[in-house]
Amino acid sequence: MKNLALLLSLAGGLIQPISALTLHERSQPATLQYNVQRRHNAIRSSRKRATVDVDIGNNEVDYIISLELGTPGQNVSVIIDTGSSDLWVNAAGTGSDSSNNSYGTYDSSASSTYSLVNDDFVIQYVDGSEAAGDYVNDTVKLGNVTLTNFQFGVATNSTSSQGVLGIGYASGETSAQFGGGVYANLPKALANQGFINSAAYSLWLDDLDAKEGTILFGGVNTAKYTGSLHTLPIEKINGVYDTLAVSLNGVHVTGTKSTSVNNTAFPVVGVLDSGTSLTYLPSAAAQDLISAVGAEYVERAGYAIVDCDVADQDYDVVFEFSGFNLSVPVGDLLLDAGSYCVFGIVPQDSDSDDGEFVLGDTFLRSAYVVYDLENNEVAIAKTNTDPGEDHILEIGTGSSAIPNATGVASSSDSDSKESGATSLRIHVSSLCAAFVVGAMLLAS
Repeated sequence: MKNLALLLSLAGGLIQPISALTLHERSQPATLQYNVQRRHNAIRSSRKRATVDVDIGNNEVDYIISLELGTPGQNVSVIIDTGSSDLWVNAAGTGSDSSNNSYGTYDSSASSTYSLVNDDFVIQYVDGSEAAGDYVNDTVKLGNVTLTNFQFGVATNSTSSQGVLGIGYASGETSAQFGGGVYANLPKALANQGFINSAAYSLWLDDLDAKEGTILFGGVNTAKYTGSLHTLPIEKINGVYDTLAVSLNGVHVTGTKSTSVNNTAFPVVGVLDSGTSLTYLPSAAAQDLISAVGAEYVERAGYAIVDCDVADQDYDVVFEFSGFNLSVPVGDLLLDAGSYCVFGIVPQDSDSDDGEFVLGDTFLRSAYVVYDLENNEVAIAKTNTDPGEDHILEIGTGSSAIPNATGVASSSDSDSKESGATSLRIHVSSLCAAFVVGAMLLAS
């Protein structure tokens, strides 16, 4: 969900080559796949402030994944989120629709493997809602893989009907922000318990019309992208790796639509956040992009609307990174709301919301992203929406180059760490929900 992305000064630092992932091809790789259903939901955006993860809702897309918690297993579906780090679910009888919670809840008294950690779990939301309760240990099952003594939050007081599976840095957990220390969240637990080599995964959301996307823990699927993977360093926020943030150097428009874009606010640091529906860019640049597509910003709604026929126009919004660009067709930035479309880029003032900028789902659907939490880097390529047969490579340990990847320079403080374990590829499918916007927001 919309996470911390501070406007950093990137000039003046020493530059050194960055390391990248080691990939291995296995004849019989173990995989784990989850299929989930399309659903309608609100545009999601969360922000991390000081010591809490903050979540606000507009109206749009989620990517969800199914888990089993406890013994015997209790089924839940949760939002998969690169912008946060905790798994949390509602306790039985808790949540905004506790009487009929189709997403599932967790009853600790019904699990023989449950144990209480503490009562310090809390997530606070911008709109005044919150989730709070206990941290517990219990088994968590993803397909055929079972993690034992896995820590997660159980909300006994919540205004949200669905929980979240945060897969960011363990240092971004709410317990760490409150001084309670870190624990092994999902990527770390999979590595620690020997299912993957290191805390790394790749995410492919496919296009907006697709019923499924894929998250692959411990591996890279070369069929899911075109061209080369380009590695970028993850940027420290306030001197700490706790957010999956990269440097964005600017944006521009190519194709039949010719327009200038005000890039004076760049470079900025933006979070790669699968839990945020839209993309938040510096205000001047975003306003120029809104004008370029003929959209109109609706202040009360918090986004711009445009005629859906714009999707037929032949031009792209290009995101500029160090060493490469990623082009996003304008049609991929439009979210169909029925009588109009929402434009998927939103202006964000650098002096508001702690200077946050976010590369959300409207960007990520056009990108194949590999997140390497061990080496503090990501690798990005153009997504392939017609991939054909899978070709999966395991991510190893250490700091060698990704095949067909182009390394990009990093700041001198980008750390690299080795992690040794047995290797297992875990393949997970998630799903893009349909877009629904409340027309009442547009009423005069």
